[in-house]
Amino acid sequence: MDCIQSLWRVLNGNTAIREEESILSELRNNRKRTLSGVLFFKCPSAESKVKLENNKTIKGIKLDFVKKASVLLNLDEMQCLEIFQMYLAVEYKDTPSSFNDALQNVISQQNLLIKLLHFYFSERLSCLNCLCYVLSHYKNEEHPLFTGLKKEINEMNESDAIRNSILDQIKAILVPDYFHISAEDENMLSGYPIKSMFSSQLRKEVIALLQTLLIYNYHFPHTSQSYLQQCQLLLGQLLSNPCVMISGLSVMLAFDGLGMEHIFEHFDKDKEALDKHYLASDKIVFDKVNALYSNLSSSSTNAPLLIAWAVLRYALASTPKDQSHSRYLGQQGLKGGGVGSLLSFLQSPALHSCSVALQLSRITVYKVLATTLTIFHEDTLGDANTLAQVISEVLKEELLSLEFWDACAEKGVGVVLSSAASTFPHSYLPLTSICYSLASNSASCDRLVQFASSLSLFTSEIPKSVFNSSVVATDVDWLYTNPASFALTPGAEFVAKANSQCNLLGTTDNTALVQWLYDYSLFSYLDNELLYLSKWSGTTVDQHFCWRLSRSIEILKIVYKLAKHYPDVLQVLQQTVELVTVIMTKLRTDTQTHAQFTAVGLKLMSVIPYQKGWSALHKINFLPRSDPSLVVWEGLYTEILNLYERPNTTFPVTISLLKLLKRTCNDKAFVENIQWLTEGVLVLLYVLRDVFCGIQKWRFENALVKLKMCKSILIVIARVMKIYNETQEDRQESNAHLMSLIEEHMLPALHSGPAHHTLLNIVSWCSALDNLGVEEHVSKKVCSVVSHTLTVLSLVIKLSPPGSGLEQALVVSVGGDNTNITSQLAMYTYQNKSVKVSLYATRLLTDISTTNSVSLYSALGSSTVPLSLAFVNRLSSRSQDVYIKSAILDFISAAVETQPSVTELFMSIEPHGALGENSCLHPVLDYITRSSSLPLVLVCSVYRLLYKIWHYRHTAAIAALKKTENFWERLCKYAFEEIDLDKPVSSYHLLIRAYTFHILGNDLFYHPTSDVAPSDITKTSDVTKTTATVAMVTQLQERDCFLYWTKVLKRICSSVEEDTALEESELPDQDSLFLLPLSEAYLSFVRAWRSFLVVTLVVRDNDDEKLKNQITFHIAGALYNQTAKIDKRVTLKASGEFASLLTILLKHHKNTSDQPVLIKVCVQVLETATKSSHDLTHVVIIPVLASLLNVMQGLDKEAKTQALRDSGSVNELVTLLCEQITSVNPNQLISLSCAALSQVIETEGSGEVWFNTIKQIIPGLVTLSEENILNSTHEVSEAVLSLILCLSNYKEGGAALQWSNVQRLLCFAQFYTGDKLEMSPQLQRLWFIVIQIVVNLLQTLETKFAEDAILFASIRHDRLMCVIGSLRTDFTHVEEAELFSRLLYSLASYLDTWHLKAGHCLSDVGTILGTSLPLISHYLTTTTNTTKDEEVAGVLAMLCNFTAMLRIMTPSILHLLKEKLGVHCSSAPLLALNFCTPALGSEGPPTYGILTGCMRGCLILLQKVDPTKAATLPAKSDSGSKSEELATQKGHLLFSMENILYVLISQAQQSIMDPAMDPVDISHLRRELGMELKTILESVHRHHRRGGASQSPRLDRTLSSSSSMGNILEHPQLTFFKLGYSFVNNLLQT
Repeated sequence: MDCIQSLWRVLNGNTAIREEESILSELRNNRKRTLSGVLFFKCPSAESKVKLENNKTIKGIKLDFVKKASVLLNLDEMQCLEIFQMYLAVEYKDTPSSFNDALQNVISQQNLLIKLLHFYFSERLSCLNCLCYVLSHYKNEEHPLFTGLKKEINEMNESDAIRNSILDQIKAILVPDYFHISAEDENMLSGYPIKSMFSSQLRKEVIALLQTLLIYNYHFPHTSQSYLQQCQLLLGQLLSNPCVMISGLSVMLAFDGLGMEHIFEHFDKDKEALDKHYLASDKIVFDKVNALYSNLSSSSTNAPLLIAWAVLRYALASTPKDQSHSRYLGQQGLKGGGVGSLLSFLQSPALHSCSVALQLSRITVYKVLATTLTIFHEDTLGDANTLAQVISEVLKEELLSLEFWDACAEKGVGVVLSSAASTFPHSYLPLTSICYSLASNSASCDRLVQFASSLSLFTSEIPKSVFNSSVVATDVDWLYTNPASFALTPGAEFVAKANSQCNLLGTTDNTALVQWLYDYSLFSYLDNELLYLSKWSGTTVDQHFCWRLSRSIEILKIVYKLAKHYPDVLQVLQQTVELVTVIMTKLRTDTQTHAQFTAVGLKLMSVIPYQKGWSALHKINFLPRSDPSLVVWEGLYTEILNLYERPNTTFPVTISLLKLLKRTCNDKAFVENIQWLTEGVLVLLYVLRDVFCGIQKWRFENALVKLKMCKSILIVIARVMKIYNETQEDRQESNAHLMSLIEEHMLPALHSGPAHHTLLNIVSWCSALDNLGVEEHVSKKVCSVVSHTLTVLSLVIKLSPPGSGLEQALVVSVGGDNTNITSQLAMYTYQNKSVKVSLYATRLLTDISTTNSVSLYSALGSSTVPLSLAFVNRLSSRSQDVYIKSAILDFISAAVETQPSVTELFMSIEPHGALGENSCLHPVLDYITRSSSLPLVLVCSVYRLLYKIWHYRHTAAIAALKKTENFWERLCKYAFEEIDLDKPVSSYHLLIRAYTFHILGNDLFYHPTSDVAPSDITKTSDVTKTTATVAMVTQLQERDCFLYWTKVLKRICSSVEEDTALEESELPDQDSLFLLPLSEAYLSFVRAWRSFLVVTLVVRDNDDEKLKNQITFHIAGALYNQTAKIDKRVTLKASGEFASLLTILLKHHKNTSDQPVLIKVCVQVLETATKSSHDLTHVVIIPVLASLLNVMQGLDKEAKTQALRDSGSVNELVTLLCEQITSVNPNQLISLSCAALSQVIETEGSGEVWFNTIKQIIPGLVTLSEENILNSTHEVSEAVLSLILCLSNYKEGGAALQWSNVQRLLCFAQFYTGDKLEMSPQLQRLWFIVIQIVVNLLQTLETKFAEDAILFASIRHDRLMCVIGSLRTDFTHVEEAELFSRLLYSLASYLDTWHLKAGHCLSDVGTILGTSLPLISHYLTTTTNTTKDEEVAGVLAMLCNFTAMLRIMTPSILHLLKEKLGVHCSSAPLLALNFCTPALGSEGPPTYGILTGCMRGCLILLQKVDPTKAATLPAKSDSGSKSEELATQKGHLLFSMENILYVLISQAQQSIMDPAMDPVDISHLRRELGMELKTILESVHRHHRRGGASQSPRLDRTLSSSSSMGNILEHPQLTFFKLGYSFVNNLLQT
């Protein structure tokens, strides 16, 4: 036998079984039990006793226990065994081994018997609930099981089987001593209220059967015989049952079979049709039923039945005798109180717990009342006030309220409303009670407003003397009229005009009751009453004042309901709120009337716009206020609470205030108003301190009030804490006070203060529900309050600091049973009274497990193992609540992260790596196999658990899972399934796929092979092996899933919106506990897909370039769509993920054909992001700008130029970059913007394309650079200086820089200190850039910048000399020296200006040359293969610059030839006449010996680097870059030698031609220079002669004129040496 409770959960839709066929199969399998109900359970028998004793599955102490249970339950022994086995499997909370120990103890055995008794009772009720559920929904076409349920009922209900079964069950239960409770049973469970427990169960079963019968009768009308059979059962002991629900349901069943709708339809219309009533057509049955009704006593319970039967008999009467008997029965009913007894039944909480029975009861009563009032006067039904209250309860049903308005006001129930309106306001309760109910239904509010706005009769009581003097009689229908105007209400503005008609309804000794013909509205009457009350100024109140106040209260209740459901009514109530607040301040705070009026006033303010309501309360100082310390509180509410509510144990104002808080905290506009939200939090703080903390000690007139207050407070706490969590990420100065109130007062009170004790006390309320005879509706409310408490505790725990009082309570034992809150929560996970309590307890355990400072294993203690077994059993059960399963899986997921001991217990991995018997992974594997047929909420939780296992690398569980058959195929099936994008995308779909891709990417990254240990996974050989994961990824790629999911992201990113709607529901529905908002799920999917793509495309170096290019393109498009749609935090983060992914992909992007489009998209994204109202700097702008920079830097200049032009975005990009540079932005963004702008400028070159935009920011660039150098922000300084360097290459840029006074920056920026050569690497880079800028500007602007460049050289002169001087010891500063040499070379063209502006510096140039060239010469001769290439390159560059500078400074050979022809050359000689090689470190001007020495050094190094020589060719293994470097060095050497040769020729010729030159010196010059150059030129000849042996220098005084020498000098690189060849011959021959 299966547990019938499982079927009940299946039918409710709260299990993992959701397929229609599976549910119907479960229903068919349990059809017999469902139909039989309680009759399925048999009494003990001798045959069953023998079978039990012979059963081999049970023996010993367990057998004895089952026998005792069979006697106690009065249940068949074998059925008792099945109940016992189901209890152990489903609800037992400990390990199986502990059960035997419990049976050894008498008290434990008694507890087990009680729990088994409750389980048995639940089984019996579940049988009845299943049938009731099927009957309630089988005609609902919108129900998902409509077809199946209808078929099941039709097959089950052959020959009216369901009705007969219900009646048989009722008869069986009503048998005296049904459960046969013996003295032995009472002794067995001494101390337990056994009889009351069984009687309570019988009462519940009878109620369930009567409700089911009521529903059945609604769908299957009576026959005369069936109604007779039912009446014979109902009109006996059931009708006289003291239980209101049983007697009331009996009355409803009797009503329902009367067929009143037939009477209502045909009375006074069609007598023949009326006689066809199904009871009237069977005379015998009619007489028997009449006899049953006629024998009823005239008690209050029977009175409605007597009246209803009298109406039926009167309508069907054919003789005066029958009518007379009908009147007699009616009189008996009136004697019993009329229909008044129906009121207590319709208002009973138990009826309201069953919505279907409540609806049918209201419909049934409405039919009876409508028919009765159609035939008889309303006085027939008893007191008018009572009748109106009954009607008001009936009209709370929305369908009936609409039917009420559609019916004629002169017929049926409408007569009562008309009558109530005619006696108002003298008799105000009938009208106000009916209107209140009509206002409770939104569909009828507009009709009610119309009715209330057009009242025409005004009834009031006036003194008889006033009546006699003011009113005269007439002979028209209205008997009296007043000749003059008459005040209808004292002190009010309701005045009857002259000659208004009236009617005298009655008189007393002193008063007259007068009904006036007067047009007014209910709302104007309310305003006038409130105006009168607001003008009252007395200290005491009289009876008349209280009467008017009571009327106002009742009308305000109607207005509150109307405003709640029909806000348009507020237009006619402009002054109502103001008048209400005025009256609240006038009444005494310790009176009941004040409390009632204030309570309804607060309700009204909860439905009007919050600004108006809170302003009014603030104005009258109603809300609690305190000093800054929050110690002393004041306000009107505090007075009411202390002076009236607490002493009188009733709390209407507090409940209304909490309702106001609850509704306003769910108002988006209120939450966004920091001032009012702060006021609300202050009120909550007071409530926490003075109400919530004392709620355990206070006395209450009704326990339900206590529950209601607790629930409201908990709802407000939860809402405020959620607001706090949302506001934490957006802290501003405006909400600082609010945040401090929450952080410094509210949160400490909840996790360490008195309020946390109240929370923990409430948690314990559910612990005794199973053992106490608590009414079901009370039990539900208790469970609801506990559920809210658990929700609040979940929020508090997440914000509690380590060591808080709440955290200690989680683990510290309390009481003598060594239990703590955590272990108590573990017990709540088995809660039977409420699935929500079990669900929220599991969720709270999940939150506790995420607290790193709490060891859940230790906190649970002995409950740990039973809890794990129970959880695994629930996961394995197909009929368990699906949300409970999801909560359990989430609990295990959280434990995987922070609770290793609990994780090991749930995983239960055997030593050899297999899954243990009690492992939670068994049901998990079953779930992923059947995932297509499971609810998505459960599937999502399964995948979340698997993701956590992989993410936290639980290697044992991973290995065990991967060993299972087809694991990856089962896991990844959702990755191959497409999503229907034409329909709203479910968050579950996105989350499941997100977890799938996370797992795949994680496994591919950390576990590239299934047989490699995690410590060895970095081996290259392992990564190349093909595993199941790799094969799965390959399938995804082959089936175009990579491209598909990228396109999905691109498509849905712009349609995802963050859910900002505030929940108005008290508790979040079960789906919302597990389901992230679509935007959050989308973000998770984006992150998962990003990680997956990075691993599969980048880390593993996927060689499918086409696929990578396509994905890159779509990701760029998705980023643009997402950025354009940014509205909230989640979509902001998604944009960041897209930007990060795009940056990574673009680093590996190789297809240049896509570059224009990518550049354009990047620019569009940047434009959109910069215009966004959100700060997207770090999220989007910086990553995308870096991506754009990667794209441009990866292209050569030609391709870059083409890509930029094809994109058509140059102007937009330049404008955008300029804005970022000049705005206040992070350093990284400014640096990237400068780098990108430099790329654009270098690509576009000179022109107006960029200059017109950039010239506006150049002054700012200079200033920005100065500021950042001063502030030591070197990153930005370098970027800005690099951009300035780029600009200096162009005339437009250079001119703009000079105009922007860049000279100040160049000359005076501080990079070094005094004569210290060393500087930080960052400053050194900046300094080098500055020198390059000066050189560039001088080359670009020429003479326009010459003076500024010379000024720079003058100011930096000392640094220059220090750097050159440092070359005497080493070449550490060769790079800086090379830059200075470049500067000197550039300045050499402006010698005249140099002489004029900085002659002292120019005089040092000779010293510089005389010092540097010998050092360079020595360096060239001592260079080895170990010398750094960078150092060699720097030295050669210096040599090139210095020799080129000398070449510029020496007279042109052409000029000298002109002088020879008579043109005078006035240049002074540069070289001193000295041919000795100077010592290193000597100072002085350059000499002939220095230059010839440099030529020899160049020649020595040339022989080492010249690739034309076989001996110096690089080995085959050398790279091509080395060959290029050697070729470059050769070029530098030849260039330098040519410059030196030119200078020597020029200077020698100038000296020879100088008439002032001593002839001896000229002869010495010719001889020495000629021999030196001859030696050098012959060495050049030998070096470039291929294949010939080297020859020693010739001793004759002339160079060889062989053809070999001439041919060599014809080499393109040696052309100039031919001139030297001729010059040397000339020197030596002269």
